[in-house]
Amino acid sequence: MSLNVFWDNSNIWLVGRNVCRAKEPGNEDGFRIHFLKLFEFVINNRKVDYAFVGGSIPPNNDPLWQRFEALGSVVEKQERGIGGGEVAVDEAIQLQMANRVLDITPPQTMVLLTGDGSGYSDGKGFIKQLERARNHGWNIEVVSWDGGCNRYLKAFAQANGVYRSLEPAYFNVTFINNVRWAK
Repeated sequence: MSLNVFWDNSNIWLVGRNVCRAKEPGNEDGFRIHFLKLFEFVINNRKVDYAFVGGSIPPNNDPLWQRFEALGSVVEKQERGIGGGEVAVDEAIQLQMANRVLDITPPQTMVLLTGDGSGYSDGKGFIKQLERARNHGWNIEVVSWDGGCNRYLKAFAQANGVYRSLEPAYFNVTFINNVRWAK
């Protein structure tokens, strides 16, 4: 069954940086994610039909987005709002998730990289999109850092699909700039 990968770059990076703080204290400023190795970990030798990455535009960092595009991902960048906060990144990813569920038959596998579980009690958010996918016959997987995964998102994935922790792959999918390479 083909994969449809949805990657919340900001969440994966920010929580990964916190994991770095615990595993390699003092190296947070050099923390980086090796996108190809993380992508390979996520797809686990399976066929990818579609990949979407959402995130905020960091200043002067076009090579970041080019790396995602080189992996065959559709990239959508959102400008940061007043005060530097993210605006509409989660919603852009959720819209693409909903569109795939509605447009693709037969159902496939939806893989979500995030730890964000907010909004479910209001009938929105990533958990609600995963619930809709399950209701339409899709398989679901959530790949997240345990250290920052919303407990309801993790429980939903475990009860209705697959949950994969990133912590065991930390040294394979991350590196510390000018200090340590990904294994």
